[in-house]
Amino acid sequence: MIIPFDEMRLQGLLKVPDAYAHLQNPRVRLGINYLSLKAHSVALLELTKKFSFWLYDFAPPGADWRLLKNFPFSGIVLSESFFNENYQKFTFPFFMEPFRERGAEVIVRSHEPTLSPEQFATLNISGWQHQRSAGELLDNK
Repeated sequence: MIIPFDEMRLQGLLKVPDAYAHLQNPRVRLGINYLSLKAHSVALLELTKKFSFWLYDFAPPGADWRLLKNFPFSGIVLSESFFNENYQKFTFPFFMEPFRERGAEVIVRSHEPTLSPEQFATLNISGWQHQRSAGELLDNK
């Protein structure tokens, strides 16, 4: 189960992690976005001892790739726009490979699957998630 955490809810988790003890379950993942990761990377890294995180809306322009590569996400969700702009680049499968090597699921969130399951696997992508609305999944307000 993946539970999206917007900035307000994440603030609560950071202040009182024990209040969210019920989410410390191997089957529960907390979904955050890049801006939350960037703003709270040190505190979130501490929480990875108790909670498992997924990154939604992967990387806005100007993202710090080291921050993304070094955080132990259990899953990453690529936005449709990011995927469409990058998946045909020669380096893309190699960029995704370290996430898969660490056991992180890597999926594309889009209105329709762009590629077949075999093509996704070649790019080190685990699969596809249906996107029901336009824009970013998690807002940082």
